[in-house]
Amino acid sequence: MAVALREKLPLLSAAFLAGASGLGLEIVFVSLCGLTLGYGVSAAVGLTVFLVGWSLGAWASGSFRGPPQVALITAGAFLAASAFCAPAWLVSMAAGTPSRAAAWSASLAALFTVASAQGVFLPQLARRWSLAAGDSLALLFASNLAGAALGAWQVGFVLPAAHGRIKAASVAGVCALAAALVALLGKRHGAPRPASPGAIAADGQLGLARAGLLLAFGTAWLATLEWLALRLGVLWFGGMQNALSGVLIASMAALALGAAFLPRLLGRGPGALVRLGGLCAVASAWFFVAPFFLERTQEWPLLLRACVLVGPALVPFGAVVPLLHREISGESGPRLGSLLAWEALGALLGLPLSHFLIVPYFGLNGALAFWSLSVLCWLACLGARPSPAAWAAAAAAVCVFGWAGFRAMPLALAAPALSDPALEVLEFSEDRHFAVAVVEDGLRGTRTLMTDGFRAAGTGRDYAYMRALGHLPLFLHPAPERVGVLAFGTGTTAGAVALHPEVQHIEVLELSAAVIAAADWFEEAGRGVLNERERVTVHLGDGRRHLANLAGSLDVLTMEPLLPDSPFGVYLYTEEFYARARTALAPGGLLCQWVPPHALEPAVFEAVVGAFCEAMPWSSVWLFGTQVVLLGGEALPLLDAARFPEATAGAELLARELRELGLDGPAGFLARYIQDGASWPCVPRPLTDGDPWIVYRPRRRGLDLLADLPRNLRSLREGAALPPAEWCRELSGAASKRFEALAELRAAREAYALLELNSRGGSLEGAGYAQEGPALLARARSLAPLDPELQAFWEERQFLHSLRRGVARLAGDSSAASAAEAVLSLNRALALRPERADLHWYMAFALERLERPEAQAARDQARALCPRIDATPAGLRTRGWRR
Repeated sequence: MAVALREKLPLLSAAFLAGASGLGLEIVFVSLCGLTLGYGVSAAVGLTVFLVGWSLGAWASGSFRGPPQVALITAGAFLAASAFCAPAWLVSMAAGTPSRAAAWSASLAALFTVASAQGVFLPQLARRWSLAAGDSLALLFASNLAGAALGAWQVGFVLPAAHGRIKAASVAGVCALAAALVALLGKRHGAPRPASPGAIAADGQLGLARAGLLLAFGTAWLATLEWLALRLGVLWFGGMQNALSGVLIASMAALALGAAFLPRLLGRGPGALVRLGGLCAVASAWFFVAPFFLERTQEWPLLLRACVLVGPALVPFGAVVPLLHREISGESGPRLGSLLAWEALGALLGLPLSHFLIVPYFGLNGALAFWSLSVLCWLACLGARPSPAAWAAAAAAVCVFGWAGFRAMPLALAAPALSDPALEVLEFSEDRHFAVAVVEDGLRGTRTLMTDGFRAAGTGRDYAYMRALGHLPLFLHPAPERVGVLAFGTGTTAGAVALHPEVQHIEVLELSAAVIAAADWFEEAGRGVLNERERVTVHLGDGRRHLANLAGSLDVLTMEPLLPDSPFGVYLYTEEFYARARTALAPGGLLCQWVPPHALEPAVFEAVVGAFCEAMPWSSVWLFGTQVVLLGGEALPLLDAARFPEATAGAELLARELRELGLDGPAGFLARYIQDGASWPCVPRPLTDGDPWIVYRPRRRGLDLLADLPRNLRSLREGAALPPAEWCRELSGAASKRFEALAELRAAREAYALLELNSRGGSLEGAGYAQEGPALLARARSLAPLDPELQAFWEERQFLHSLRRGVARLAGDSSAASAAEAVLSLNRALALRPERADLHWYMAFALERLERPEAQAARDQARALCPRIDATPAGLRTRGWRR
């Protein structure tokens, strides 16, 4: 007789707590091991080792013949102690400089032992579960997976945001101990389970070996699908921690749902397992259907959209363990442990094979196609006789293989960022880390490098600061012979470095091979720097880890990593990272870092800059356009006017580029100076490896995001000061006016950013300052009318004014007078931005209203620049005007 629910409740609760602890600790430990293993491999290797450890721990637990309370209390106490101590130990080890072998050994040992202890719970709970005939572990397993979903949410996201990652791990350890104590409240019921009436082997049972192979294939397949779900989640929802957490939570919830309900629905015996295999094959094709539904649920909360992305694909896999468990004989705990041991084989097959081999060569589609054939192996292991269900399952697998491998568009290209009709994809590839695309943006008239849908770099005017990242530290170093560039992108910064004749060697540190392979598309921006093979060395892999190999060798290290608040980039902005980077510098070396004020809320912006200023003995803050550049070293460097080149033989390119940037002398450099890092305000919560809290901040959008730039520019304006006294002798006469002009320009940028916010319905304190933009800009132009940055900003304002005026006239009414006024305004905009397709499209519409024959030529030019312009906002807007 089945045990009453109230008697099962302690075991269900223990399974739930164990699941929360398990996935919570997995998230924390795998992330921290990235610091020691390197973020190029840590996710795949760490997850594999954790799952192998968990599986072998489950096997050892099932084989344990002592009292269950001994195993449970020992595992719970060990996990609680490990959760309190191990994370801090991993952080401190990462901050040091252990050898690669030592770092790998220690990290993997920590992962394995914690996972092994976590694996103890389910077999011991199964021993205490009622095993009357007809009952199964479906509810127990579902409860464990539901707890894992809670662990992904609370331990993986909420608690680190509020209290830091190390304290979050401690809570997970407490959950493990609580799981052990709660489990002791449940009674042990039942005896070894008799043979199932639905048995499918000759002796009436499936047999452990065959069941184990089935589970190994299922685990490898599931691990790959979860990996694909995370990759697609980044593409659809953005590469931030909330997106990753949402996909994890949705994955665990889907598996829990499948474990709870499918075993009953599918029945028993060979037919149930055959039907399950076919269902898994069909479900894995969901990723090709999901974009249709994701496009129609854009207003839904992220977690619900994550369920749309992954739920239908993963639900059937939740039933694999419960179904296989009830088809083999023996006492519940030992047979569950023996069965779960086979998950180690699946873990060793799935993620490493997909991450290191299949995806880099065949993409996400190839991985999905390859593992869909697991159904054929599944049917072979079952020894299933030909039946309609078996034929249907095999046909489903073959169809998914054929469609995914040969017919379907790459999954990544269906994501919003890459399916934008304004973009023409010139090249697309996938490697272990990113989906990398080179796109031509017809509306903006730029070529852009996109990594997982993020605009990493490009050829537009907005990226001029990347050249400054190369020039600023090199002119302040007396003899920059060996320079490191961390994060290659389009090669713009490395190309700027290569213009300096005194640089003898450039060390490029780049994570993604696909990014390096795309460099030919940006030959002009990067000045073909990778072709200088004797002068340039490319190191693929985690740049932070590789800095240990460059100890004391770099005169300058300059970088522009991913956004500071992304989970993949944050560890290149922490205090411990800068301490590591300093060790790579030679005496007198300089470190240069990028920070984007437009993309960070003020508290995060202050913490990111503060980490650099706190870690460097001397530091400074500079502003190029709207982008902050941080420069630091052991001491204040020398600003030597003699270092700046004249337009003489051998230096023409460098001199011309410096003139284009407004950096053709000390006055140009000093005009971009903001303040000394020592005067940067102390932050209440420092940004460290152990507490990268900025990645857990709520994602900002709309007016909140738009308000960040004026708020951060205001803080920079309020903290601005004169350059160091040693440099101020360069500020005299025209140089002094230029310094003042750029200060006025920064104030004008702030005012216009406020004006933009106000025009869209937002507001900030001091909103009246927005009206001062034109006066500030006019004063700046009167002081330094020839400064290139000032000229570029003035042109931008003229362009936006002309564009918006022309569009407003077209939208206002359909009269010939309005169309004529629109033509005048759009002509002024086209004179400034002839490369933009939307301008030609609007011009065609205005000329069409005037019945001018030039309309067709303007329309053809727009289509030549942007072939799908009809589907862009500009195209949809003009379609609405025709109505």
